[in-house]
Amino acid sequence: MSETNRAKSTFLELAFPPISNQEAFWFKDQPAAEHMRASDFYMIGGKAKSKFSNFSICEETMTISFELYVGDDMKGSGFIDVLELQTVKNYNDDKFGVGGGDDAIEIFFEKDGDKFLIDRFTPENILWHRSRQIAGISGLDNYEELFCYDLLYVGIAKKGDSYERLIKNGHHARLDILSNEPQRYPGARVTDEIFLFLFRIEPLFITTFGADSEIDLDFGYDHKKIVADAEKAFVSLLQPNYNTVKFKQYPKGADGLFDSKLNRYTYSIGEAITFNTPHGKIKGGRDINLGGLTNKADFIFVDKESSKLYISGEDFAGE
Repeated sequence: MSETNRAKSTFLELAFPPISNQEAFWFKDQPAAEHMRASDFYMIGGKAKSKFSNFSICEETMTISFELYVGDDMKGSGFIDVLELQTVKNYNDDKFGVGGGDDAIEIFFEKDGDKFLIDRFTPENILWHRSRQIAGISGLDNYEELFCYDLLYVGIAKKGDSYERLIKNGHHARLDILSNEPQRYPGARVTDEIFLFLFRIEPLFITTFGADSEIDLDFGYDHKKIVADAEKAFVSLLQPNYNTVKFKQYPKGADGLFDSKLNRYTYSIGEAITFNTPHGKIKGGRDINLGGLTNKADFIFVDKESSKLYISGEDFAGE
């Protein structure tokens, strides 16, 4: 009798653009927190602080030009077509202003002497917008090269969400990282060089049936078990420095997918981000039509016996 085989492909997708540790402090208890609550899987990364430079705006076309620098080194350049931004199109008044500095480019409107933010771009989140080919953002054609971080920690919210676990309440890994990580560029504050990535998991289930097998579409779906298993998969293979528990017995584990109906499953990052660790790196990918379903991304393959990281373009054909 032919057997039924069950598989799952899961990619991680950012529920919120990357934010620095400093920005996480500013956003605490702000409306943006509601978007962060869509995440229950997170990563903490490090990268030398970038800044905007040579900011200028053409008032006739409302196009902003800028360059990205790390210290004295220019890393890229780009443009913001303000009138093409969806956030601006959704705004029903043509009276708005633009401001820019090293750390952010902001679009706002003023009323009764107060400023109300329409959109805000930082040197990191503009790379995310560019990677998703958001209307109004152009240039930065080397965004994949720039969207690269040292992976310091992988964590999950076993109950609740990433905002509660990582930002609203004190988190030991964030404190350890801020206390121990060196400056990546002279003069930069560590809090501006540590970044939080708030992911949600997007699983796709696949079943194949043999000619004589009984049709059974019950996967025993449990969201938090997938989240717990994903944490173990990434930590066991990449071994971020600040994860004290390395899950060396993975794929075995009491709260993951080892005892599930699944025969095999994969994990990948559905964003054009690369994370480096002393034990290896993993590169994500993003497709304009299929989102996180792309051969551009490396992936972790897991069965009941082992797990392995497959590299796009080396272990299988990339796009």
